[in-house]
Amino acid sequence: MFSNRLRYSLEKNSLWLALANRRTAGDFIFDLTESNPTRVGLDYPNDAILEAITRSEILTYEPSPTGRPEAREAIASYYRERGKNVSADDIVLTSGTSEAYSFLFKLLCEPGDEVLVPRPSYPLHEFLASLDAIESVPYAIDFGVPDSLSPRCRAIVAVHPNNPTGSYVSPAQGARMLEQSESCDVALIVDEVFVDYRLSGKGKPESFAGGDDRGLVFVLSGLSKLAGLPQMKLAWIVAGGAPERRREAIDRLTHIADTYLSVGSPVQHATPRLLEIASGIRGAIQQRVEQNLEVLAQEIPNVPEVSCPVPEGGWYAALRLPALASSEEWAIQFLERAAVYLHPGSLFGFEPGAHGIVSLLPPPERFRDAIRRVLGVVSDRVNSLGA
Repeated sequence: MFSNRLRYSLEKNSLWLALANRRTAGDFIFDLTESNPTRVGLDYPNDAILEAITRSEILTYEPSPTGRPEAREAIASYYRERGKNVSADDIVLTSGTSEAYSFLFKLLCEPGDEVLVPRPSYPLHEFLASLDAIESVPYAIDFGVPDSLSPRCRAIVAVHPNNPTGSYVSPAQGARMLEQSESCDVALIVDEVFVDYRLSGKGKPESFAGGDDRGLVFVLSGLSKLAGLPQMKLAWIVAGGAPERRREAIDRLTHIADTYLSVGSPVQHATPRLLEIASGIRGAIQQRVEQNLEVLAQEIPNVPEVSCPVPEGGWYAALRLPALASSEEWAIQFLERAAVYLHPGSLFGFEPGAHGIVSLLPPPERFRDAIRRVLGVVSDRVNSLGA
């Protein structure tokens, strides 16, 4: 009766069951998976946000498939302020980056086609691909896109910076991806939702938007991360590349978007103002992330068996754990013995070795307490084996 597009198991795994048991018992849990910036005690400009969305214009429904012109122009201005030649006509609004991916998969792929996706990375691409009846084929971000692509490949996906490793696509890697996508006649899709959260290195990372007129490039971003406003549900696709191909892509995306008309009027009217105040919100998030990176720098050396490479960008960190247990086994131990919930690296495709993925958004004192608990569990396990 049901489609096989939902290919992943709906069974609850051991970590989910352990978490459910804790919650059922009413136990306090240190949640290091929290990725919602509106729930971590940050100061938001609430009055300005409310003022932006309470405008009389929202009472009139004026649907536009690609999005209201003033919203798209405000987004184009965001890129132009960063030295990128982006026109409002190159932008299509969506309700989120997940929908943006789905629009692009519909634009580019026939059922059974393939898209190359980075690994390790956030476990989203394979789910979205399966729901559009296509295949996601992983490539290792440490080695890059393979030289030879399948005839069924229709797109290369890059995440800039990667979630959760925090690594940006280097200029050399980006140039190679652009060259390969053009020579193989496949599109390049670059997810830049975290691009403005630079944590290490010098200067602002370059966006792939408004690049040279080659191939076909789509850049994804949105208010969820750019402005720390996931509840606003607004994202966008910026089309770039060869002018004729870009225009055809926009024309086709317009028809796809017109089928759904999913973006609400209030957020479109509010977009220019929300982008104006976004930098302040990003600043508060950036400060919180840097505080928790400092916590890691202070606490991790106390247990030599654990390490944590400094991420270049984003708001996550990947802990390298001893190979005494799998990523999921460690996550269960942290939950059951220390009341700390974090994501196992296996969820993101980390291989080999054991990893734990932590959000850098929680309040610093709570974050420090949770990290100390994690390190305590590891230290106890290591010491018990050496006794």
